[in-house]
Formats: sequence, C-alpha cells, structure tokens
Amino acid sequence: MKFAAHQMSGISAEIDAYLKAHHEIGWFSGAVIVLKAGKTLLAKGYGMASLEYQLPNTPQTRFRLGSVTKQFTAAAILQLQELGLVDVHAPVSTYLPDYPHGNRITLHHLLTHTAGIPNLTSFPDYTQWMAKPTTFEELIARFQDLPLEFEPGKEFRYSNSGYILLTQVIETVSGQSYGDYLKEHLLQPLGMENTGYEYPLAVIDGLANGYQFTDDGYLKAEYINMLLPQGAGGLYSTVEDLARWNQFLFDHGVGDETILRDKAIATMTSPLVPMNPDEAPHLFYGYGLVINKQPKHQRIGHGGRINGFVTNLGYYPDQDVSVAVLSNLETANIERISQDLAAIVFGEPYSKPTVSEVVKVDPSVYEGYIGTYQVAPEFQVTITTQANQLRIQATGQSILKLYPTSETEFFARVIDLRVVFNQGSDSTVESVTLLQNGQETVAPRVD
Repeated sequence: MKFAAHQMSGISAEIDAYLKAHHEIGWFSGAVIVLKAGKTLLAKGYGMASLEYQLPNTPQTRFRLGSVTKQFTAAAILQLQELGLVDVHAPVSTYLPDYPHGNRITLHHLLTHTAGIPNLTSFPDYTQWMAKPTTFEELIARFQDLPLEFEPGKEFRYSNSGYILLTQVIETVSGQSYGDYLKEHLLQPLGMENTGYEYPLAVIDGLANGYQFTDDGYLKAEYINMLLPQGAGGLYSTVEDLARWNQFLFDHGVGDETILRDKAIATMTSPLVPMNPDEAPHLFYGYGLVINKQPKHQRIGHGGRINGFVTNLGYYPDQDVSVAVLSNLETANIERISQDLAAIVFGEPYSKPTVSEVVKVDPSVYEGYIGTYQVAPEFQVTITTQANQLRIQATGQSILKLYPTSETEFFARVIDLRVVFNQGSDSTVESVTLLQNGQETVAPRVD
C-alpha cells in the first residue's frame, strides 16, 4: 500500500493530535518517530526533557532505553560469532570458566531467557541496593550462586541477569569494555552518533531527566546506579537513531553486511522460543527481540523500563512501518501509545485519552468500598480512604487517588484506570470491575 502526500500529512496530523492529547493530561512526555516505507510520517518531541530548566523534548533528545538495549547486546554477540570468537551454542564456561552452572548454560539460553538464572531486578531487596555503588563482579555475585529456576532450555522466564552475563562475555572475548565495543563495531559504523552506553556519573549531553506523574504533580524518578543495567538496559539513544537502527535490521537493501550479515539478523528476528504458549501463543522471543505473530500485523520489537523512562521500538514487516516511542515519564502507558500509533497508520480504530468530570459524592459511601479485591492468584487491589479521598493500591505498586464520576464509578488521573463497584442484592459491594487499556477485569471482594 502506498500513501499519497495528502494522506501522509493527514496521518501525521492525526498522530500529533493523539500525542498532544496524552501530553495535555499528564500521560506522556518524550519523543516519537513513525516511518512508513522509509519515509518519516512524524518525528517530534512532547513535553520537557528538563522540567527544572524548561528544556523541551525534541527528536534529538537522548533517553535511557532500558531493555531496548538487549537487541544491541544480541547483535554484538552475533558479530563476535561471525568473527569466530564465540559460538552461541557453546556453554558459558567456554568464555567464563568460573561461572557456576556455566557448563549447563549456553549463550543461546542467555539470549532467549531460557537459562533459568534468577532475574536480579525481581529480587525483593532490589530497590534497596539499586542506587548503591557496586562493581561488575559484585553485581554478578548477587545471582551467580543461586540455584537455577529450571533446567536450561526448558522454559522461558525473562531475566536481566542473563544479559548482564552476556555483557561480561562480550568484554572478556573482545578485550574491550561493552560501551567501547558497541561504539566501535555497531554504533559508529551505522552513524548512530547520539547512542551510547551510559557509564555511572557520566554527563551525557542532551540526556532527558526521568520523572513520574503523581496526583501531586511531577516528581523526579528514583536514582539508579547506571553500572547496574549493563547490556540488559544501559544504553541511551534518540528516536532518530533508533529509526536508523530499524532500517539497518529490516531494510536489507540498506543493510551493511560488513557490520552484521543478513543471516545473523534473520536469527535475531526469528521466533526462537515461545514466551507464554498457554496464554499468549502468538508471542515468541528471538535474540533481544519479541516477535508477535498476531493474526494481523506481525510485530518485531522490544519495550524497556528504567527509573524515569519507558521505551518501545517496533517494526511491522507486512506494512513496512517503524514506530519508536521514548518517554521520560515512567508512568506513561508506552505499550498502548505504540499500538495506537500503529493503528493510526493502518487506518484502524483507536481511542484518544480523556479525563472524566469529577462529581460530588458523599464520602460516607466510601466506607462500604474499603477492602481487598482479588484480581489474580498473586495480585490484589486494596481500597482505602484518607481525608475523604478514595484510594487504590495494587500489589507491589504505589497508591493512587480515585475520583468519582458517580457514587459507584471512579477514575484515576495518573493513569488510564476506571473502577466500578458492583453491589449485590443486599447493597453490599461484592466485587470491583477494573477497566484499563481496553480490558475489563472483575475482581471479587475477599475481605
């Protein structure tokens, strides 16, 4: 399908209006680029890279990438394989002889999250030490002696630890630091001058500050020691550079085989292991990339999240469309934004965000809503009140204020969430209905 110039300008205006709507209610700050068949439909910044200094976001603003980094780590491993320095099917012990279980785990297992190594960012004490000084060795020591969660190759379980270990393999085999290796062998050859590895305490020109949106306004993100993410999440980039990267991966007419051969790229982007065969049979992991084989519009890409930032880079091969969304607002619903931008390009339905009108409700009715509601076996929401304000907290998440649109229906201002209290025949509340991201979940009351 080819677009006429007037169609492209209409799509650009529609994308811009959609992103402005998100920004105006506090749900988005960042930069976006959308390309169709190599032509840019929109490249624009929204909100502030620095609220303190009122510096706006632009397509040249640099953002921390979080896990979008993983595909660059995977590409580096495949480059080293092409040089004969590693073999992805060789055990980790070939390159890191002292690593426990290294004879049972291959680089392929690490690349596809099938090694069984516990994910250090999921450890209960992670938030207590994420800001503290550490060394690379101390970081790996946090997980290396723990038992494997399953026999390597038997399951998929997302693990940042595996990509931290791949970083050590790259450094050991190449004799260079991870950042220097990527710069010399991937980023500079591709002209990605605004992308790099963020070393701890480095001053990065044009790097956005990270924020969170709360009921009390914007807050700075919690600090993280940038030695911690390594090749699992330590890169920064711009939407323009990421568009160049996608073009390298997916437009083989432009691809440079001196950097990475098409065969290696084909491996990266292949559906190698199922991620959740029972609940999401269309989702697969390649090397550093998620392959979504949904019936309409297969998608290859990855999301990322790191203190103050959420990111998403995706490519739709059947339409030759690239979408990169980088946000310095960790509360932004990046997955929904990315999907809606693609829907606009495809001429498919989507919805703009709206904030409802608040109505006056007698706070005494809130007493009947207080309690715990079971969403899933290990996931609950708790309803409380404070100073005549209804509040909700999900397992492991922060407290949000709820605002009434009626006596039984409420919404959150910080995120796209609606809560409906369902009463039984005796007028007591039996459950809540949670409406979020187009999904409806009924959670029964358990106390």
